[in-house]
Formats: sequence, structure tokens, C-alpha cells
Amino acid sequence: MATRRYRWLALLLAFSFFAAACGGEVSEDADLDADTGNPDDSADPDLDADPDADPDPVVDDEPNFHTDPRGGVFQEFQSTFDRGNHPFTQLDNYCLPHDEAVDRIATDDGISEDEINIGHIRSTLEDAEAFGMFVPVGDPKDMVEVFVDYINTECGGVRGRQLNLGYAEAAIIADTETSRNAACLSVTEDHHSVIVMNVTGFSGTANLCIVEDQETPFISTQGQNAEFTAAGGDRLLSVSLGLERSMRVLVDDLVTSGALDGKSLGAIVQDTPGHADSLDVGLVQPLRDAGFEVTVAVVACNGSSICTGGVPEVVTEMKDANVDVFFNVMGVFTAPAVIGEMANQGFAPGDIQFYATDFQSQAAELVSAQIANTSDAAGQLYNGAIIVNHRATGENRVADHTPAAFDEMCSELYNANNGIGASHAWNDLGDSAYGMNASVCAQLRLISRAIYDAGENPTPADIETALINIGPWDVGAMLPASFAPGKTESPDAIQTLDFTYPCDQALPFDNGEVKICITGRGDWRPAG
Repeated sequence: MATRRYRWLALLLAFSFFAAACGGEVSEDADLDADTGNPDDSADPDLDADPDADPDPVVDDEPNFHTDPRGGVFQEFQSTFDRGNHPFTQLDNYCLPHDEAVDRIATDDGISEDEINIGHIRSTLEDAEAFGMFVPVGDPKDMVEVFVDYINTECGGVRGRQLNLGYAEAAIIADTETSRNAACLSVTEDHHSVIVMNVTGFSGTANLCIVEDQETPFISTQGQNAEFTAAGGDRLLSVSLGLERSMRVLVDDLVTSGALDGKSLGAIVQDTPGHADSLDVGLVQPLRDAGFEVTVAVVACNGSSICTGGVPEVVTEMKDANVDVFFNVMGVFTAPAVIGEMANQGFAPGDIQFYATDFQSQAAELVSAQIANTSDAAGQLYNGAIIVNHRATGENRVADHTPAAFDEMCSELYNANNGIGASHAWNDLGDSAYGMNASVCAQLRLISRAIYDAGENPTPADIETALINIGPWDVGAMLPASFAPGKTESPDAIQTLDFTYPCDQALPFDNGEVKICITGRGDWRPAG
């Protein structure tokens, strides 16, 4: 293990889920169905493909572009994504049968003639229910197994090699560092995975265990700090914006618009190692360069996942500084405590303009909802918070919403092939399982695509190179996303999100247990 090891907040970024978003499925020359936006003859994935049938040859140089009905940055993104006839990039089939590699040989640990090892680490989100955190994300373990089985049985694996799945669990509340590092070693040293995935949040030193110590690519749903990213080279990939980058994007927007002129700025950060440094690099210094100062106070975690030490004192510090703009960079337990204490100390609705990014997953509905769940006063105070982020949060509450073709393909495949009776749809009340399934679906197809692109007898280094050079790829809601050497943060577009309280949208998706208060403006633009 590397000697430098950080203890990160266990739960604050565990809820990194994809929300459904509008969009459709169509190749450039297909006829569209007026209601669904899908090609008239290919709205459903082929779930009954015959694995014994002779596969069609794969021709990678045949042009095949998707037309995104949303236009703008979405179509600009699709114009860079030539899907060809690649077996792992189509929108009418999750994967296609294809030719096996001839003369297959074992090239390294984890790559035999007939199998290639991949790893899945699942964070035990169910542990959060003891703290009143309802996590309706379905069964991610089963989702991963269903998609792996489909790739192996219906599409012949990848170039004739079956995906051999390794699995480990990681705690999110108690003894998290030990548990997560043990999970790292289980899927790397023991299982010899060539790529490791996580869709349920995975933070702390185990990231470095995977990408630095074990030199294995890791695909994470949550944003990483710059130090971890640099230590991992191009092996630490994130589906989210990095911590510093997400804040810089917000700062750029606010400085350009003049929204901060004449304001008194404040932020409260947890003493989780590394967080203050990320806040300084991503927020404080860029604002200082633009002529603004920020009052920063620190709450204590005391070695725990629940960081609420000294909350009354830091809120008093904000009050004494006459703060009227506040940056929410706090975790799932800390933000409700702080904002509730602000209300207790006399801050009234309209006194403070709150801003947030996905730092600490505050753009995620299940995380931000805890502020509204704290008290009516806290919800009213946070009402009107503005969030700048890459998520499509809230788009599924637009009256004429049409779910994205990729998400629907993934949902139909899982619903038809799982053995536990699960059935998830984009409009299930209070349920994030549909988005979780899209996340699983996307990561496994990305992994398969990278293994395919690495050639007939790839080494782990070949797969690592193919993964970072993947370019544009399909993520939940079909948002613009890509990887490239030196670009390990996938999102290519951002929008503005609004926190509104009470949660009275036309389709609030509130099942009585989770309040849903975020709505996207749809003002998508390049992430910069």
C-alpha cells in the first residue's frame, strides 16, 4: 500500500445515481416514430438473439451517427460519435454477436484463452437505512450479473472470451477504510481483474489501492480530487466531474454573470482530509483571482462518517461575517445539520443565496433531499439554491418527457432477463433503480468495448490504453461524455439545476419517504 492514506467521508458521495432524461434513439437516416422518437422498426432491443447463429461481420468503418432530437450540445456530441457496426456501440442492440479471436492465448493474470476477468465492488448502501437514508436503487449486484450474463450468452463474450466477474462488498458506515481496501485487494490481487467498476459510490484510499498500488483501471461514478487523479495516471476514470473542476465551472458562471458582485461569500467544509485542499484549489483561489474573498469555516468529523462537530460555532462564524452567498460543499449528514442550525440562528428565507455543485453529491436528489427532510425551516431557507452540474436531475419530471433510447434499451434488457422479478421504469414513484440500471448498463458496455478495442490477444496494458482512448461513449440519459488521454472526467456538458421547496412539481416522485426538490433548467452548454 502507498504510505499516504486518507480517511474520506463514507457516505457523502455514495449516492451517485443517473436520473432519466429526455432523448430518443435513431440513426441519421432512420424514420422516426412521432411519439417515441425511436426508429419505427427498432424500438425494442433484440432480447432473443440466437447465440448459435452465424454473426454478421463487424465493419468498423461504416458510418453510423445518431441524431439526437434535443439538438444543441447533444447533437454536437453525437456528431463526434461514429458507431460504425461495432458490437458494443449500437442503440438497437446492447451488444452484437461477433467473430471470435483466432489462436487465443493467455496473455497475463486475468486473461486466459477463454476468459477475461473484471471486478465489481458494491458499496453496501443498505447500511444507510439505519440513519434514515432510504436508498431505492434496486439490486445493483443483480443488475451487473444480468448484463454480464447477457454479454456472455447472447453475444459470445468479447471476441470469444467470457467475462469472468469478481465481486466484493465495501462498507459505507463502519470501518470503511479497512473494508474498502480489502475489497480492492479481493478484486485485484485475488481475482486479477483487468478493469474494476463501481456504481454505488466508492471513496477514500481504496481508489489509490486500485489504480496506483495495483495499477488497475477503475471506473467510478463519483468525482475524484485532483491529487488522486494525478496519482492514478489515466487509470482513475470518473463518470462525474472532478471535485475541483466542478467548482471551477460554477465559479466561471458566477463571475461572468456578476452574480457575486457586492456579496459576502462563505463556505463550510468538513475536516475530511483533502476536502479543504480541493475547496481551496477549485473555489477559494479562483474567486480570489477574480477579486473576491471567501470566509471558510471547518466542521469536525472526529474520525467518523458523520461530520457535525462544532456546527453551532461555524454557523455563528458565517453570521458574524454577514454572509449572504453560501457555497454548499458539505456531505449528506453535514448539510442538513448546518442549514437547520442557520434557521435556528435566525437566517430567514431570502437572506442567503445558496450555490452547489456535485461536490459531496449535492446535485443528487437523494442527498439534497435530506435538507428538506430536516425541517420545514431548513427547506424554506435552502429554497432557491442553484446547482451547476452535469447531471440530468429533474428532466424526468417534464410533462412531455421521453426517456433516452439507451436508458430504455438497458431497462428492457434487465426487466426481461433478471431472475428476481424486478421491473424498473423511468416514472416509478420515489425510485432511482431505473437510473442505477442505466449506470450499470453503461459501465459494462464501456468495459466490453475497451476489451474489444484492445485486440484479439490483449494484455492488461492494451486494455488500459483502449479504455482511456475510448472517446465518446453512452452514459445514462445519453449525456455528452468522453474519455481521452489526460481527460479522465467523462462529462462534456453541464446545466443549471434549481432546488425548490416545497417539492410541488407536477411529477414530484415523492413516495412519502424521499423528497424530490431538484429541477433542471435544460440550459445545457459545454462543460469547459
